[in-house]
Amino acid sequence: MLDSDTDQVLRAALRAEYDLAHEALRPGGVAAVRAAAVREQRRRAIGAAGLVALLLLGGFAGWRIAGSAPPAQTAAPRTCDGPGTDVSVFLEQGTTDERRAEIHTALENSALVYCLRFEDQATAWRNFQRQFSDAPDLVSATKPENLPESFRFRVAGRADADAVERLVAPLTGVSDVVCSCQLRPS
Repeated sequence: MLDSDTDQVLRAALRAEYDLAHEALRPGGVAAVRAAAVREQRRRAIGAAGLVALLLLGGFAGWRIAGSAPPAQTAAPRTCDGPGTDVSVFLEQGTTDERRAEIHTALENSALVYCLRFEDQATAWRNFQRQFSDAPDLVSATKPENLPESFRFRVAGRADADAVERLVAPLTGVSDVVCSCQLRPS
């Protein structure tokens, strides 16, 4: 057996080694571990906030860059009275509301189309009577139900009219696509 002095010295040495090992594994004790965890949470929160700010800034900058340069075809303002080509998309008789809406959406979503309007049979009949007022025999021989509904719009030129025709001609309910294909004088 060890005498009490040696036992005390060994216990003190072991305790000192334990404290050193404990301090090495957990510096500062439990409070230091909590502080490190809080620092890590703050670091992650700051990093996430920085990432969100960077994404927002990048998105805003991209939006500004993309929105600042007009497309080549819209360099001049596109108005219904300015230069352009008139196009009509005539609908088949009995086209359903669903098909009409599908055609309207396709035209409305095209960047090439502007001044889009729908002409129902009653409006088509009034316009026909006005346009052919000097040909009463033609007007009397035509019935309002013979005139198709249509979408009327403008495009910048012939190439755009062809592109829009390729877009809508295959849609169910489209009877014909007619282009004036002459630029209006400005």
